[in-house]
Amino acid sequence: MNPIQTVKDWAKDIVDLALVLIAFGVVVYIIFGPEQGWYFSTITQNLIAFINEIGSNSLAGIIALFVIIWCFAKRN
Repeated sequence: MNPIQTVKDWAKDIVDLALVLIAFGVVVYIIFGPEQGWYFSTITQNLIAFINEIGSNSLAGIIALFVIIWCFAKRN
């Protein structure tokens, strides 16, 4: 296998792991509340701030959200 493809595969695996950890952090925050540690509350606060920012920018926020979703979409 070519080295560039290997690095791309590693990067995809790291992004997939990060997304799983973010989802886990949000679920823990929702179930146990903000006092369960800095990691989970920081993830959720950043996510809420991001969603609020998208909401306050209306059309530009929606376009940015679609670009982000497109970047993270699974392609074969």
